[in-house]
Amino acid sequence: MNKTQILNRWIKILLLCLALAQGGVLAHAATYRVGDTVTNFTFVARKQFTRADGTVVPAGATVSRDDFAGQIVFLEWFAVWCPFCVAAAPQVHTGIVEWYAARNGNPNNVPVIHVAVNQESASFFQNQTTSFVNQQGFGITVNDYDSTSTNKVRFMFQSSGQPIFVVINGVTNSPTHQPWEVLVNHRGYGDRDFITELAAFRTLIDQVQMPVPAPELSGAQMLGVDFEFTVQTQPGRSYRVQGTDDMSNWITLRTLEGITAPIQFRDTNAPSTRRFYRVVTP
Repeated sequence: MNKTQILNRWIKILLLCLALAQGGVLAHAATYRVGDTVTNFTFVARKQFTRADGTVVPAGATVSRDDFAGQIVFLEWFAVWCPFCVAAAPQVHTGIVEWYAARNGNPNNVPVIHVAVNQESASFFQNQTTSFVNQQGFGITVNDYDSTSTNKVRFMFQSSGQPIFVVINGVTNSPTHQPWEVLVNHRGYGDRDFITELAAFRTLIDQVQMPVPAPELSGAQMLGVDFEFTVQTQPGRSYRVQGTDDMSNWITLRTLEGITAPIQFRDTNAPSTRRFYRVVTP
């Protein structure tokens, strides 16, 4: 065995020891599974970025889950010394970042953002980490540790190991998913063709739909003893026109099937006293 082979073997052993050390931190009591709703969490911005609403988040600022509201969030935990993290990063850039940037979001026009999460807190790795972040062209980049150098968020999803890939739906009022629902929780790279794995991630991302627009009511008027108004609906959805006399007990008066044109609703049994109306979907 020559010197190069011996050196390569020792490097592999060192990387394995580091991986085991990283995975040996006390794990979160219960990890999130696909379908669970994620409570709030916080990172620290590694470099400045701009939120979707135009707010500039400076380096060193606290970054919370809610900073990504209204978007599908692809979280990628990495450590610069992890060869699998290094190998995965450019494929994620092509298969997720560039893929959705070219399409302005998923097929339902929901924006998809990528968040690179550095899990290595040791000071002697930070220059190398910065070089890696710049080399990979990471946009939003955060650190998953605080002054105690303990990973806080990744153990909510996986008990050990890296890289970790998590996708969370940040869209409120989506007809397909709950806000902050976990779509993907995957650890590792190399156990199968990762391009295939990324395609599977995209399939789940593409299922998230935009919030359903609230039905618009207009043209309310009394016509003799009848009460009438117009409802603007969305094709393919059903709506229930409901009425109440006490703002507590709502009764469905009619079910409408959404169409492009406005729908006229008339309550022919309107009481002589006041009645409140609403339209809900589904």
